[in-house]
Amino acid sequence: MNVQMRQIEAFVVLAEARSFSEAAHRFGLSQPAFSAVIQRMESAMGLRLFHRTSRSVELSAEGHAFLPRAQDLLRSWSSVFDDMADLAAARGGRVTVAALPSLAAGLLSNLAITFRRSHPGVRLDLRDVLHEDVVALVKSGQADFGISVAPPDQPEIEFVPLLQDTFVAIVSREHVLATRGTLTWAMLRDQPLVAMTRATSVRRLMDDAFRKTGLSPMPVCEVNHLATIAGLVASGFGISALPALCLPTVLRPEIAWLPLATPTAWRTLGVLKLRRAPSIAAAAFLSELHHQNPRAVFSEFDAHIRFNPPPAA
Repeated sequence: MNVQMRQIEAFVVLAEARSFSEAAHRFGLSQPAFSAVIQRMESAMGLRLFHRTSRSVELSAEGHAFLPRAQDLLRSWSSVFDDMADLAAARGGRVTVAALPSLAAGLLSNLAITFRRSHPGVRLDLRDVLHEDVVALVKSGQADFGISVAPPDQPEIEFVPLLQDTFVAIVSREHVLATRGTLTWAMLRDQPLVAMTRATSVRRLMDDAFRKTGLSPMPVCEVNHLATIAGLVASGFGISALPALCLPTVLRPEIAWLPLATPTAWRTLGVLKLRRAPSIAAAAFLSELHHQNPRAVFSEFDAHIRFNPPPAA
């Protein structure tokens, strides 16, 4: 059966007008041409859809049965192109972002609010996962892009630097080191150290910083989550070293943070994406990410966070 959408449109117009001359006028055809459209449709379907007399046009029983289905087809057809128009204007669609937990809880939680206001029809899925999982989700296409440190030996992934932040120390406010202005990595050597597990990018960067000073401290406790570090430090169990972007997640009234120097340890975070054009919705989110004003979120830590300028358009 070869029935075209234009024929279905003509059928619905005639069913509503109940007049060939009126339907032809609405459809923008001459009456003979319009009649031919209906006849070809009836021939293709093998059904008589209308009863015709010299004065009126009435739906047949088969026409009555087909009318709601035809109307549904037209609505669905229109809806498909409306949805595509929404995608083209970034009014619809879906964006999946894979990010380190510290970024998901701080940097991206505020951006999610502004993005939802400007693109209320776009669904945002935020995956807060470790670095290896960020890379895996981007490579598999399950995430439109990721935010993490640069992945080594991943030629199919493009890395666009977004910001840098330094490591700082966090201690209980009752700790003897809490009154110091700045700490060195050597000062942490003899303290009970609470660290992230070796599977995390934060732990690898912390170990690198210690190695640069010739130190190899042994943590008294290794954990998977920043909230656990915060609880242990607040209770006085130990101290820790974390990137400054983690501070909004771990700070409590019982915790103080201090700059760490000698050496100053930086990490560079950026956008990880496959070397292909993103969806329109994902591109809109990336644009807001690169152009957002981070001062409102990180003003307290300005000296320890450097934001790269947006990439050239």
